[in-house]
Amino acid sequence: METSLHPGPVAALALFAALLAAMATPLVARLAAAFSFVDRPRERHSHGRDVPLLGGLAIGAAFACTWSFGRFVFPELFEVALADRYDGGVWLVAAASVVFLLGVVDDGIELGPAIKLAVQVTAASAVAIAGFGFEAITNPLSGGTIELGPIGPLVTIAWIVGVTNAFNLIDGLDGLAAGVGLIAAITLIGVAAMEGRSDAVLIWAILGGCLLGFLPYNFPPASIFLGDSGSLLIGFSMAVLSIQSLQKGATAVVLTVPVLALGLPLSDTAHALSRRWLGAGVAGVVRADRDHIHHRLMRTGISIRSAVLVLYASCLVFSALAFMAVVARGPLEALLVAVAGVAVFVATRWLGRAHRESTE
Repeated sequence: METSLHPGPVAALALFAALLAAMATPLVARLAAAFSFVDRPRERHSHGRDVPLLGGLAIGAAFACTWSFGRFVFPELFEVALADRYDGGVWLVAAASVVFLLGVVDDGIELGPAIKLAVQVTAASAVAIAGFGFEAITNPLSGGTIELGPIGPLVTIAWIVGVTNAFNLIDGLDGLAAGVGLIAAITLIGVAAMEGRSDAVLIWAILGGCLLGFLPYNFPPASIFLGDSGSLLIGFSMAVLSIQSLQKGATAVVLTVPVLALGLPLSDTAHALSRRWLGAGVAGVVRADRDHIHHRLMRTGISIRSAVLVLYASCLVFSALAFMAVVARGPLEALLVAVAGVAVFVATRWLGRAHRESTE
C-alpha cells in the first residue's frame, strides 16, 4: 500500500523549484546570447528578432538543485516517497543528460534527423534496459490489463521517442511546449495522487514548479526559447515519468491516461507524420513544414498569444478527459479516448478549411 505525502513539503519544493527556475532563466538567456545560442528569424519562424535558446538548461538546473535541496532538507519525505522504485535512477539521469546534450548540440549546429533519432533511441533503450517502462497497458474495453511481456521494452522505446519528438515538434510558438508540459504535469500530479503514487506526486510537483518558473519568460513575447535542449528534455522526462509513475499504481491506468494528458502534442505529431507520409512518402516524414496545429491557428488571423491560449484550453479539455478515464474504466474509458480522437480530427479539418477560405 502506498504512503501518502504531506502536501506542505511537496508544495514548498514546487515553489522552491519555480523560484530557482525564475532566477536561473535570465542568467541562462544572457549566457546563451554570449555564446551565440540564439534563434534567428527564418521562414518557418513566427518571431522577428534574435531570441536566446537553451531554456532547457534553466529548467534542468532548477530541477537538479531542488532535488538535491529536498533530499537534504526533507530526507524522510524522499525516503518514504521513492522507497526502492528508482534503484536504477542513475540510468534515468544519464539518459536524460544525453538527450539534453543532444539538444544543446542541435541548437548550435542543427544535426540531421537520423543522428537525432539514433541518439534518442539509444537513450530510450538505456531506460528500458534499466528496467523502467511498460509492463502492461490498460484494456480500454474491460478495464483490465494486458501484460506486454517481451515486447514491453519495444513499446517503451517507441513511447519515449514518440513523446520526446512530440514536444519538439509542438515547440513552434512562444510558451506553447512549456505551457503544455505544465498543464500535463499538473494533470499527472492529480492522477498520481488518486492512484496513491506518492513518488510520482513529488517528481511531477518539482518538474511542474520548474516549468512554472520558466514560463513567464517564455510566454509571448518570449525573451528566451526552450530550444531543442529544452523541448527534448521536457518531452523525454514527460515520457519516462508518465509510464514509470503510473505503471504500478493502485490500478493500472497506462496507456490511456498519459495519452490523454499529453493529447495535444501526440495528436499533432500523429497528424504531421500521417500527412507527410501520404504527401511525400517515407522521405517526407522527417521534412519540416508549417502545417502543425499552431501554424494552422496562426493562419486564421489570430495573434500568437491568442493561439497559445486556445491550445492551452484544448490541453485542459484533454486533462479533464484524463481524470474521467481514471474514474471511468472499462468501456466508458474507451469511449473517452474515441471522443478525444474525433474531436482532434474535427478540429484539424476545421482549421484546414479555415485556412483555405482565408487564402481564397
